Order: sequence, then C-alpha cells, then structure tokens
Amino acid sequence: MTGAVNHNSFPVAAGLFSLAMIGETISHYRILERLGKGGMGVVYLAEDLHLGRQVAIKFLTADADANYRARFLREARTVSSLSHPNIAAVFDYGEIDGRPYIVMELVRGQTLGKLLHDDGLTLSQAVEIAASIVEALSEAHNNGIVHRDIKPSNVVVTQKGQVKVLDFGLVKQLFDTSPSSLDLEAPTLFGTRTQSHAIVGTPLYLSPEQASGKPVDGRSDLFALGALLYECIAGRSAFSGDSLFEIGSQILHVDPPPPSEINRAVPAELDRITMKALAKRPDARYQSAEEMLKDLRAVSATLSTNGQRTQMVSGRETPSARRLPTGALNTLSQTLNRPRLSLTTFAVAIVVTGLAIWAAIHWWPASLHQPPAAAMDWYNRGTDALRNGAYYGATKSLEQAIAVDDKFVLAHARLAEALAELDYGDQAKDELLRVASLVPDRSLLPLTDGLYLEAINSVVARDFPNAIKAYTEIARRSSSEPQVYVDLGRAFEKNNEPDKAIENYLKATALDSQYATAYLRAGILYSRKRDVTKATAALDQAEKLYTALNNIEGANEVGRQRGILFREIGKYDDARAQFQRALDQARTIGNDPQEVSALIQLSFLNYREGATAKAQDYAKQALDLAEQKHLENLATAGLIELGNASDGRGDLGEAEKYFKLAIDSARANKARLSEARATLNLGLVYVRQLRTDEGLALAQQALSFFQQGNYRTDISACLTTIGRANRRKGDYQAAHKAFQQKLQLAQDANEEPQIALSYGEIGAVLFEEERYPEALEQYDKAYAINKSIGNRINLAFNQANRGDILWRLGRYDEASQALNEALAIAKESGYKDLPIEIQRCNAQIALSERHLPEAISKSEGALKLAGEQYKNVTIEAKYTLGLAKAFSGSGREGKTLSEDAVKLATDAGDAALLSRAMLALAESLLESGDARAALEQATQVGQRLAQAGQQESEWRAWLIASRASQRLSDGARAQQELAQAKEIFSKLQQKWGADPFNRYLTRPDIQIYYKQLG
Repeated sequence: MTGAVNHNSFPVAAGLFSLAMIGETISHYRILERLGKGGMGVVYLAEDLHLGRQVAIKFLTADADANYRARFLREARTVSSLSHPNIAAVFDYGEIDGRPYIVMELVRGQTLGKLLHDDGLTLSQAVEIAASIVEALSEAHNNGIVHRDIKPSNVVVTQKGQVKVLDFGLVKQLFDTSPSSLDLEAPTLFGTRTQSHAIVGTPLYLSPEQASGKPVDGRSDLFALGALLYECIAGRSAFSGDSLFEIGSQILHVDPPPPSEINRAVPAELDRITMKALAKRPDARYQSAEEMLKDLRAVSATLSTNGQRTQMVSGRETPSARRLPTGALNTLSQTLNRPRLSLTTFAVAIVVTGLAIWAAIHWWPASLHQPPAAAMDWYNRGTDALRNGAYYGATKSLEQAIAVDDKFVLAHARLAEALAELDYGDQAKDELLRVASLVPDRSLLPLTDGLYLEAINSVVARDFPNAIKAYTEIARRSSSEPQVYVDLGRAFEKNNEPDKAIENYLKATALDSQYATAYLRAGILYSRKRDVTKATAALDQAEKLYTALNNIEGANEVGRQRGILFREIGKYDDARAQFQRALDQARTIGNDPQEVSALIQLSFLNYREGATAKAQDYAKQALDLAEQKHLENLATAGLIELGNASDGRGDLGEAEKYFKLAIDSARANKARLSEARATLNLGLVYVRQLRTDEGLALAQQALSFFQQGNYRTDISACLTTIGRANRRKGDYQAAHKAFQQKLQLAQDANEEPQIALSYGEIGAVLFEEERYPEALEQYDKAYAINKSIGNRINLAFNQANRGDILWRLGRYDEASQALNEALAIAKESGYKDLPIEIQRCNAQIALSERHLPEAISKSEGALKLAGEQYKNVTIEAKYTLGLAKAFSGSGREGKTLSEDAVKLATDAGDAALLSRAMLALAESLLESGDARAALEQATQVGQRLAQAGQQESEWRAWLIASRASQRLSDGARAQQELAQAKEIFSKLQQKWGADPFNRYLTRPDIQIYYKQLG
C-alpha cells in the first residue's frame, strides 16, 4: 500500500497536523478523531472504508529521524504477519509525506498499569493475565519476533476481559536527543526509542542482556514478563533506582526478594515461577514461552478466584530501593557528578557511554559508503538480470551483494525493484525502508546516485513519469553509458510509451553493439507491436550475443519471448517448439523459476488452442514444481492457469474453485497484483454463471487496484468483465463505454487478439439490443482477425455467435455452416459449454422454422446438457421448449415451462434474457387460451422492450397484446396495440436497412406474425 491521500493539506505545520487530519482519508481509512498524542506521534480513530470497521492509526511526528521511520515501517510489516487473539493485530502500514503510519486493531479497555493502580488484581487474575501474555509471546517467538518491551502499558484488558498485547516488535527509542525526562509508563511506541542494536525497552522491565546491549531472543521477553508478573503479585516493581544507570545496575547484579516476602498470599510455586523468569542468565530462565505457560496453568488451578486484590504501591518503591522519580532521564554528566556513585553504577555508565559513542559514530553523517568489489560484482549481475526480465535471478544476485555488504544502498534499491516485479510488494517496501535508513538525507549522495534512488523508488511505486524524469537526467549526465538508456527505455515501456522505449533501446545498441539486453528489450516491444520482421531480427541478435557470452538464462528468455511472438501471430506449432526448448534448457541448468514459467506458457498456449486437457496438465506441473521449490507467486500463477484451463473447457465450478485458491494463495503471500488478477478472473466466472452483481463487484474492485498501479493489460481485462456484467444487467450504454475503452487500449497498443475480442464484445451488446446487422459486422471483423492469427478458441466463439445472429436474419444455411465449424473446433478441443450453446441455438432455429418435434427434441437435449451449471442455456431452452409445446397443442405444459424460465431469468438478473423469457410466456399463455394473462404479460414485456430499444421483440409483443385484446372482445384496444406493433415494425425496417430486413421476413415464424400484422 502506498498511502495515497485524497486531500491537499500536506505539508502542514507540526502543531496543526492532528487538526488537519480529521475528516481526511488515508488510502481507504477515513480519520474520525484524535485518540491521543505521545512523544513521537499521534493516534487517531479511523474507519476502514473497505471493511466498514473502526481501526486505530498511529502517525509519527514530522521530526522523527529517517532511520527510526524506516525501522518503524519495516518492523510493522513483520508484525502484520502475526495472528493471535491475544495480540493486537497490525492490519496495514505505509508512509505519507514523510510520516509513517500503522493501522492497528482498535482495542478498547484498560491498560494493565491502570488496573494495577485503580483496582488491583487477585493472584488468580494476575496469573491468568500473565498466561495470556505468554500465549501471545509464544505466537510471536514461533514466528521469529521478539517483543522487546513487555510492560503494563503495553497490555490491555478489554471490556470483555480479553488480554491484548500491543506494540509487538515496533521500534523503541531510549536515547532521546533532548534532555527531557523518561516517563516509565508512557506508551512505548512514542515514549522510548533506540537505534538498531542499542538498548530497547522500558528500564524497569529490561532484561540483563538488554541492559548491557547484548543480542536478545525470546527469553528476554520472558524476563520482562517476570518483572511484570512480580509487579502484579507483589504490588511493587522488581527493580528501581534514581537513574537509568542504577536501574541497569540492579537488573544486572541484584536479585529482588521473592514476591511472597512482600505479599504473604503468594504461594511458593508462584514465587518459583516468577524468580525463574527473572534469572540473570538466559539459560537459567524458562527456555520457551510454552514452558512458562505450562507452569502458569498448573499454579492457576491452585489459586482462589476470590482472593485479595494486590494494588501498586505509589511510587513503585521496593524494600531495598528509593523511588525512581517520574521523568528523570539524566544526562551522563549529571549522573557522574552525583556523590556516592557506586562502582556497579559507574560500570553501567561506562557501558552506556560506550554504546552512546558507538551510536554517534554509527549514525554521524559520513561520505558515501563504497561497497567492496565482491558486492559490486553481484550487484552488476543482479542489475543485468533485472534488465533482462530474469527477476528471480536478479533477486538472488542482489541478495548476495547485500550479504557481502549490507550498507550497499543501490543493491537494496535494485532488490526492491526486482521484488516488486515478482509481486512481493511488502518485501520491496522493506528494502526501500532499508535504503531510507541507510541514506536518511539524499543530499549526502552524489547527484547521479541520488537520481538513481529517485528513479528506482518511482518505479517501485509505479510513478513512471517521475522515473522517466530521473532517468532522463541521468542519461543527460551519462550520455555515453548504454545501460542508462535501457533503464530509461524500461521506464517508458512501463508507462505504455513503446515507441520512446524502443528509441532508447536502439540508442543503447548504437553505443554498444554487443549489448544483448538492449536487443532483447527492443525485440519484446517489436513483438507486442506485431512487427514480426524487426522483432525477429532483434531477438535473433540478442540470442546470438547471449550464446556467445554463454549466458544460457538470457538465451532462454529470448526463446520464451520468441514463443510469445509466435503464439500471438497464430504460429502455435512454432510457439510450442520455443516454449518446449525453454523448458528443456531450464531443466538442464536447474533454473526452477524459468522451468515453471515455461510450463505456464505451455499451459496458456494450449488453452489458446483449445487443448484444455493439455493446458490443465501443464498448469498442474507448474503448480506442483512451484510449491515444491517454494516459489509462492509462481504457484499462484499456476492456480490461475488451472482456473483458466477449467474455464476453457467450460467447467465453471472447477474454475471458481481454482481462482478462489489463487486468491487465498496470493493473500497468504501478500501478492496484491496476483490477488487482483485472480479476483478479476473469479468475477468473470461469476458473470458467466449469471451471478452478475457478484462478478461486477469483483471486477470493479480489481479495476481500482489496476488503475492505481497503471497496469494497462489488466485494466483491459477488467473492462471486459465490467462490460459483460453491464450487458447482462441491461445497461447497454455502460457496456458500450467499457468495450469502446477496451478497443481503444487495444488499438493504441496494436494488439490484434484484444482488438478482435473487443469487436466480439461490442457485437454481443449490439445483439442484446437486437441491432443484428450491426452486431454481425462486429463479429465478422473479429472472425477475420482470429482466423488470420489462428486463435481457434475465439474463432469458435465468433462462429457460434455469428450463427446465432445469421438465423435470426433468415440466413439459415450460413448459420448452419458457422455453427458446424464452431462445433467441430469445440469437440476437437474438449470445450464443454460451446456444444451446449450450439444445441440451444439449433433448438431455436427449429422452432423458428416451425419444425416443432425437432425443436422439442433439441430443447430437451439442451436442458439435459446444461444441468445446474449453465443457467443461461437452461432458461433459453425452457422457454423454447415451452413455445414448442404450446404450438404443438400442449398449452398448459408450455405455459408451465415458460413460467419456470421467467422465474429463473428473474433470479439470474440478466435483463435481455428475462425479456425474451417474458415474451415467450406471453405467447404461451395466448396459445393456452388464457388471453387476459397473455395481455397483461405482453403489455408488461412490451414496455420493458421499448425502454431497452429492443424493437425486434417489441413489435411482436404488441402484436401478441393485440391478439389477446381481440380475443377479449376489446376491439378498440386491439387496434391501438396493432398500430403500435406496425409502427415499431416500420422503425425496425428503417434501422436495419432493406436487405437485412427483407431476409428477416423470409423466416417462417416471422411470415406467420407478418400475416397477423395485416
């Protein structure tokens, strides 16, 4: 999440920040009110506009240093993975105008500190609370997270009595730059902080290893919990002192008295548990949260639930120590100047002084860090792989560079870019936060390095215009370096400016004729433009150079891209050969990501060809390998391809299952792009299942994400689903708008398959509007493109749709030819739902020709094939069968079937389908002798059809109404309705034109109606 804001109030003065925020929206969170303010930030109550729930949002103040901001967000991301009833969840996090924020579960209740001071706790309550804290720590420790600041103010008991632990793992700052005092009960998030590796935690609850600046693990949290438990059952702190250093001295060297010496009600076993948790040496404490939990549960069973309450003694005094004044973080010089300074305290002071000096040296602004040669070598390999599109390889190399030198700023930045390409958005954000911590002030960097960081940050944020601006300036300053133009070209490419991208790739090849990457990138774009000659030349040159360099992975990527080119121009056999070769080479060199990618490409190729069984097999292989090799996002891609294969063969239920699994997989890995794509595919399946509103909602949800990130191809796919959903709802204007936008995108990119698909979708809307001649023109254009590129699946659909229009225009022979071609492709490919649609279409043709026994037989066959899954076929087959029965003399049966169709169509929410079913019911009622019901139904559907502009059905509706009125002996009304039918009939003739209309009049059923029209 990038933290987009829909207001113009930033930047604001620090003192006005909280006021300015009220009523504003950060991402999808609307700020409602301020809950509180601490030393390092402000907490707000907010509403999650997506989920309709209230949350807490914490913002850091503007003066928080960059290192702290970076760690704050990085650790928030880690903590967001925790899920436990005793942990206050972190839902989201981000940064806006330099102010990091986290979105957290809103916990209503009292802090443990307040409970101790106000009412106190019984021993049973104290142990139960401690046990709940241990359960939370167990969850965190098992996920590699150490809390580091367990204390009363970080534990809340809700109104329902549930214990919630707050601020898991969030950065703390103990050494403040100002001489202000330390509030021992201030919320840790804003009251204490530290740089990495310094002392973290509130002094009274520091473990010995924290106090001495040593590394900590989960046992440090158990020590802090021991100190907290001591306080709950004894009513006093386990440690105290007049200064931070004296507290540290006690923690390091002084064992507090057992709690039972202060509170005689404490049993010996609870003494033992508490003192074991407070052992100085980590290996003498509980070694795991589970171990401590077991003992707490055992002692809890022995305690009375009605025992005496223990309250905190004012001032936190212990038997052997004076009160630590609230707010006294003394400077080192003040502490050292005090009389009677103990040797132990002096030793602790020396330790802290050393830490302070180390921190000052560590964070003092210095000249730009220079990485060693080994790190540079890995970095260069990683950036080359990144430019080649080998993102997994880039990630591995850049991680090696960072392993050699963790302060290598550009390596972290480039790693963020590679991770973003792989849809690991949160990890990419973490790397950019690491960059911010390493370079809090970019003015320290040489200008070119600063520009590179700006460009890479912009690419990760998908702010491509800003990336172009930065890379353009780099190119101006480093005009002789070819890789600069490749970077600039990639920015133009991502900004959907292919011509400018190619221009820069060619500049790179002009500077270095041996630069394989530049040829590869140019070849990819020529391929997308369908400039086969130039694409082939560029890809051939890239492969030649990669081969000469013995760069097998690079050559393999060329083969994959060449396969994509062949696939898109319809040379499926050539594409298959390239993908198979890429698969074989990937297996030979052991490149798992390339092997999975090749399998996915083979799956999609077979899907495009209609070979859905093979498509499913390749997708299953890809999924199995990706899961085996822990390539999570490629596993999600495999699930999506399995869904596509199921959809391709018409098994919509199976497709729904796989797309839902893909969504779950993407969410588990926080792969937001993959999640959006799977969500869109699921929406499309819902639309095809006539679950229109559900499908439209999912498509609009995905579109919002894609538009925010400028994912043009995905935007186009969203427009398809949105257009189809609106077509089914009867909002033809909205449907046309969506498909015209899709067509424009496809034409701008010269993507012939998408152009053909757009024509077909526009044709479908025109079909529902009963503008059949115009619809046929669109399908003819789509058919021509799909035939030229060899897209057999879409070719089959085009022919089925053309056939469905041709018979309605009286062109039965042409319709039969088109339907037979579609059926042959469908049977060859194993596509399940197209033969069912064709069966329905043939039933309606037989009814139109008044071949009633054939119409009955084919309708019954379509119903049997449709089952429960293909609702649209079921509806149309039912009313077709109903009419055939009614015309055959079985009026009552025909009426019942038509009524069933109307009910199903109403439930499905398909406007045009409902109108057609209602029209069939009106005619069935008339044939069954129920003229009054027929008149009512015909009038109702006539008005619907008039509103939708569906004149071919409308004139017939008014004709049925006129005939019904005539049977009811209402001659005047019958004449009025007949005149209305004639008027619409005349308008239809003008709309369609003479030739299509005259062919239409040759239909046997229309001839009957025409005679009735008089």
